[in-house]
Amino acid sequence: MDHLEGMLESQNGRCAICRKGWAECKAAKRVRHEAMFLHYLYVDHDHQSGRVRGLLCNACNTAIGMFEEDPSRFDAAASYLKRGD
Repeated sequence: MDHLEGMLESQNGRCAICRKGWAECKAAKRVRHEAMFLHYLYVDHDHQSGRVRGLLCNACNTAIGMFEEDPSRFDAAASYLKRGD
C-alpha cells in the first residue's frame, strides 16, 4: 500500500488523466461511506509489459480501455470533438 500511497501523493491526490481529486470521482467499486482512495481510483498498467503507469478514475480508466489503449484513437476522438465547435 505504501507504494500506491506514494503514487497518489506524486499525482497530488488526483487522477493521472483528468486531474480530478480522488474524492471527487465516482466510486469505482461498490462501497458505502468508504474514504479509501482505491475505491475511487484504479491502478492502471500497460497490458503488454505489466508496468504500472498511474492511478486513474473510473471514467478515464474505462475510456482508455474502450479505445484499446491506442493513442491514435484518442487523437481521432479529440479531432472529432473539436470539429463540433
